[in-house]
Amino acid sequence: MVSNFYKILPDSLFKYLILLVIVFLGCTKPVHSPPDIEVNEPVIKPSITFSSDSLYATVTTNFSLTDFDLLSSRAHQPIKIEYLTRLAYPGLHDSTIINYTNILKNIIPFNQRSRDLQNIKSQEGAIIAYYSLDTTWVFPNIRNKINTFNSKFPIMPLFDRDGEIPDFNKLIPTLKLLLPIEKLNVPTRASRLPNAPRDYRSGIHRGIDFFSNWGTEVKSVADGIVIRSDLFYKEIPADFRVDMLKQAAKLKRTPSDIFNELLLGQAIIIDHGFELFPGYRSITIYAHLSYIEKNIYPGSKVEAGQILGRSGNTGTRPSTLGTKEESHLHWELILQDAKGEYYFGQDMDYESLLSSLSQIFNN
Repeated sequence: MVSNFYKILPDSLFKYLILLVIVFLGCTKPVHSPPDIEVNEPVIKPSITFSSDSLYATVTTNFSLTDFDLLSSRAHQPIKIEYLTRLAYPGLHDSTIINYTNILKNIIPFNQRSRDLQNIKSQEGAIIAYYSLDTTWVFPNIRNKINTFNSKFPIMPLFDRDGEIPDFNKLIPTLKLLLPIEKLNVPTRASRLPNAPRDYRSGIHRGIDFFSNWGTEVKSVADGIVIRSDLFYKEIPADFRVDMLKQAAKLKRTPSDIFNELLLGQAIIIDHGFELFPGYRSITIYAHLSYIEKNIYPGSKVEAGQILGRSGNTGTRPSTLGTKEESHLHWELILQDAKGEYYFGQDMDYESLLSSLSQIFNN
């Protein structure tokens, strides 16, 4: 059984305690001791080894505790978040793990990621110290945080009527969609795709981020009717945006009003009717624009490939601060049925998502 004594005793104090024990044993002789005989102690090379899963470490040194402090420090070093996430969530794609790295670093303290001294013993002239990571807290914390971003429900729960997320692998449009920005393919980086966590607003990404230069032409992906066009958009104050995001943090989700009215920035929404994806009404969203064409107004008809406006960064933090940094087009495809509405690719794993997206665009 592992003794709690080793867990609470600092390594530096532990080192000197070992030395005292060694000195005491070396100075105490039996009553009928034999003549002193010179004994050649085995040569022990200080070393450290780690288990294949990195959860355990073993430090080996001699009775003089050579390099013990250095090796013990290495044994205590926190295990990387990426590796712990992979252990807590086997099979999670590397691109997805990267999405959560910075978020988890902020909520998983070092002590939950560090190996603790568990046991010590003397063996064949060597001192062996054993360290291990207690996964009782860290694995559930990682899983719980990731699960808070996994959306298994329609995106508008207020109007949900027991909706069921479609099987997007089987949904192919009657006409392939054009890319909203010419010659800019669907990105492969998970952070730019649906289902990526957005910790700053306590939500999840619902669309695709096409990173482009400021003012790049944005086109309609299919025929449709404009139902929103922010022709007279004015950027919100930076402090107001921050205050609203604090409200979202209290709810641990992004409310629809904050998302739609503040974070999309200057946006266009197009209704494509029920013909594009049979059984569903589909709409597309074009957000963070810097300019909208004057003929793009609610009620106007648009054709596939028609220029809608120009890319920008409205609705983002850099825009509220008056800069043009992080310019990109945020594009969404939303499907609706009688029971709810869903963003395309919702709740899909990374590789399936890439496959489904490749089926709907005319690359």
